[in-house]
Amino acid sequence: MGLLEQVRAAQSFDPRGFVRFEIGAERAGWIRREFVARLRRWPEMFEFLQERVRLSPALTDEAARTDALADVARGLAREGAITGWRDETYAVRIRQESAPLCHIERAAVRFFGLTAAAAHLNGYTGKPDAMRIWLARRSRAKSIDPGLLDNLVGGGIASGQDAWQTLLRECGEEAGMDRELAMQAQPTGVFQVCRAVPEGLHCEILHVYDLKLRDDFTPRNTDGEVSEFVCLDTDALLARIAQGELAIEASVVALEFLLRHRAIALPDPGIRAALDRCRPPS
Repeated sequence: MGLLEQVRAAQSFDPRGFVRFEIGAERAGWIRREFVARLRRWPEMFEFLQERVRLSPALTDEAARTDALADVARGLAREGAITGWRDETYAVRIRQESAPLCHIERAAVRFFGLTAAAAHLNGYTGKPDAMRIWLARRSRAKSIDPGLLDNLVGGGIASGQDAWQTLLRECGEEAGMDRELAMQAQPTGVFQVCRAVPEGLHCEILHVYDLKLRDDFTPRNTDGEVSEFVCLDTDALLARIAQGELAIEASVVALEFLLRHRAIALPDPGIRAALDRCRPPS
């Protein structure tokens, strides 16, 4: 895959292979057509309608929906339909600014095609004409994108947290930063990715931050989720992106960073348009 293909892959979702997953009268996610049969063992939890699956209207509040989906997720995990159990929940929202409709085990989000959220950090040194960017290699033990390169810091936003709280926590756990340094990070924008994966649908809001680091800074992982760190110049980073060595989400974040800082010339005019399609609707 080249640079343009990497960015296009971030918004490659084709709904024809999925049915709508509704909570109330609104679509909350997308379920692979071949996964729907697995849910029929819970007729009290779901309504099966034309081209959509709806969470039972009898589940009228956040707690009831959360408990019901927890039972379903545990059952799917026992069957092997959900893997990588985390014992951590994500809030389920129709819109990011809305109150949660419920909460669900993190590993089940892709099965239901729900929209998750994450915080990502571009850690860099130098000026645009001599910039170096730190990347983290994901542990091969991770259930998602094992062994691929990622932004220096990245982490999903768990229930009860926001992007900033998540970023500060992950800066300490993933890169060994002290809080004073992490708090110098600057928010730079938001992206949305949506792409089919074997587990279902990966749909995620990415809250992006930049942090300029001292030349002598060396990251240090403390939670076992990173196997190594690499520090690359812009040409090397572009080559790694084009070769598919970065996770798709990290590719979007890193490439936009380079363009925004004018650290590279635009290699293909289609890249700008592809990045713009990754912007969530206002």
